[in-house]
Amino acid sequence: MDELDKKIKKISDALSVEDYERALSILSPLVKTGVPEALSILGAMYQLGQGVPRNLPKAVEILTKAYEKGDGVAAHNLGTIYAMGEDEIIKDKEKSLMYYKSAKELGAQFAPDEFYE
Repeated sequence: MDELDKKIKKISDALSVEDYERALSILSPLVKTGVPEALSILGAMYQLGQGVPRNLPKAVEILTKAYEKGDGVAAHNLGTIYAMGEDEIIKDKEKSLMYYKSAKELGAQFAPDEFYE
């Protein structure tokens, strides 16, 4: 396990016990350097309102950066946001399917094949 994987595991462990302050302290420097996994985690935190105020536009902005760097989990989360459509995010089935398809192609498949088509 390399250093980045160790940090991501520490973030995951902190999130699992709702220690958001600790998670953010480890996450922040990784986000500043543009680490895709870190961006994806922070975007999900904004998506869910975990440790930060829930803010879907900000979640989309951060998740898009992670997706553009090849993060499949970010693609999956973007697919979910556009599938649901709420607050300032308009429901967009085409965008949702595009992100879900990308998530699958990037190895972040969390449902049966037909879900992503």
